[in-house]
Amino acid sequence: MDPLIVKIKAGDNCAFNEVFYLFSGKLFGFLFNKTKSEYLANEITQLTFIKLWKYRESLNVDLKLSTQIFQIAKTLMIDELRKEGRNKEHLEQFKVSENIFKISMISGYDIMDEKDTHKIIQQAIEKLPPVRQKVFKLSREEDLSYKEISQEMSISVKTVDKHIQLAIRYIRGLVKTI
Repeated sequence: MDPLIVKIKAGDNCAFNEVFYLFSGKLFGFLFNKTKSEYLANEITQLTFIKLWKYRESLNVDLKLSTQIFQIAKTLMIDELRKEGRNKEHLEQFKVSENIFKISMISGYDIMDEKDTHKIIQQAIEKLPPVRQKVFKLSREEDLSYKEISQEMSISVKTVDKHIQLAIRYIRGLVKTI
């Protein structure tokens, strides 16, 4: 349990300021690298910390604070890119990153070293049985709904759900062992 999360949840301004100074630079760099826009990176960094404070009571003490902060930033970044109408160009670029965020949130794995994490996750996905691998990729990379996947593969929605659960459990297990 991270004591900073507990303090922030309790409304401690000093703890929040400490978190801001710890993560704002890294977060800005990450966002600038993804958006190639100083304005957007700065805007999303500020919005991330505003949202972190506003919804501080819902922070999960069992997950790393960095993972939660970057999850908020990732969501805001995608929203901002959609607003700017640049989603086709940039959102394709973020499909893999989004998978990394989703799996890191599920596993509690720190996302700071994205390239290594991406490699580990890709290797884990390649080790999945063929049907499970296809279901997982359709869900996470193609953004198809469970219903769309079930129709495309001629399997039930419950079967799709089970394949996704098992794939995530397998990937989470592999990531945690590293």
